[in-house]
Amino acid sequence: MLRVGRLIKDSPVRWAAAYKVTKGAFVGTTRQRFNEEFLGKTIPIPTPRREGTNIRVLSIGSGSGEADSVILRKIMQSQTSVYSRVVEPSGEMLQDFKAMVQQDTSLGAVKFNWRQQTAEEYFSDYDGTKFDLAHAVRVLYHVEDHHAALRNMWEQLADGGYLFVLLLSDKRGVGKLHHEMWKWFPHENDRLQTSLRTSSDVTRSLESMGISYVIAEDEHDVNLAECYKEDSETGRLLLDFLTQTSNVYEYPKMRSAVLEYCLRNSSLVDDKIVFKVRTAAIIARKNEKNM
Repeated sequence: MLRVGRLIKDSPVRWAAAYKVTKGAFVGTTRQRFNEEFLGKTIPIPTPRREGTNIRVLSIGSGSGEADSVILRKIMQSQTSVYSRVVEPSGEMLQDFKAMVQQDTSLGAVKFNWRQQTAEEYFSDYDGTKFDLAHAVRVLYHVEDHHAALRNMWEQLADGGYLFVLLLSDKRGVGKLHHEMWKWFPHENDRLQTSLRTSSDVTRSLESMGISYVIAEDEHDVNLAECYKEDSETGRLLLDFLTQTSNVYEYPKMRSAVLEYCLRNSSLVDDKIVFKVRTAAIIARKNEKNM
């Protein structure tokens, strides 16, 4: 049965394989380089609540630490002491993160608090700690309730603290495709119960809580040429990640609709079919007028 937008729930192993393939399909830059450039430009740098205290960072869905390491190194350029609470349900990814920290001497001054928990488990077991920065980088697609996650992150911020969320923009590219897909192949009653969430879902949640925000957007290219090769397993995995739907090639109607849409909205460069991935960084600061 076609289950649109539920790849990670239906097949976590296939999601992980598709994720690796997608990272390899970036055009002109690696995913890590994109992280460094865009995160480095947009991440807000908090200041200590009191002189002599450390900066406290909450990371929801840290994965193997790619984004966290960029964020923490940026903060360490102006701060000498950082406490980072890492919330990640995958033990394997946490081990990869810890291994990276051991090799990266620039993170030696960071005190890590490792939490192998889902976001929901962590929020239900909150110990009252307040943070100067709470971030969720490409994570809110996968939490059970993105609105509840945002509310909980906001409540854990100290006065003057920043909320930082990074996910797909729905203005063009992959995010816009997700909205189009839901029109073509709706499943059940609520898109927000799938991974097909975009920046407008986050901004609506913030607005409903009376939280003001700013947005910065950037985009990069992904090469979809393998998706158009009938016998390419790489292409099949890439298409699954693009649609966040498992085994799309087994559903000819959906496969054809997505491939036609992508081709109409792509550029042909040499042997590449270049499709846009537009990303939105949403930033809010907690203060007396915005609580």
